[in-house]
Amino acid sequence: MGRNEIHRGSLSVAALTDEGLERRLWKISLALGIPACLAALILGGLDSGLGFLAGAVLSWINFRWLKQGVDRLLESARSARPTPKRAAHGAIFNYFLRYALIGLSLYATFRIDILEVFGFFSGLLLVVAAVLVECVLQVVKGWKEDPCHGTP
Repeated sequence: MGRNEIHRGSLSVAALTDEGLERRLWKISLALGIPACLAALILGGLDSGLGFLAGAVLSWINFRWLKQGVDRLLESARSARPTPKRAAHGAIFNYFLRYALIGLSLYATFRIDILEVFGFFSGLLLVVAAVLVECVLQVVKGWKEDPCHGTP
């Protein structure tokens, strides 16, 4: 069995941590985001396209910061040394900074009316859509590789 495979009846951290996952999510985000941004530009105008782009960038930043926090948490759980308080405070600060950044962006979108709200919300969901596509791809891959459902 490969490094990222799950043994029947057990779940390991190695099966959940895939170095290629972030790269695949980036590619899927681009594959979904570029046509969606162009559609927003054509159908909704410049405000809608810029709103989608701003939401997509904010969505990706949010994902990266969340991933970094989870990586730090997993690393501290794996190591025998206790996590320094400064590192823990930094992780907590970044965790709440993500929400503050999204909240301020939403407030500015509603209040200042620079970006189109629907486009902005659509862009915020880009990474979620990429994760859903990746999940479907992994299920299909699992069905194809599982001897009970297809070819070995």
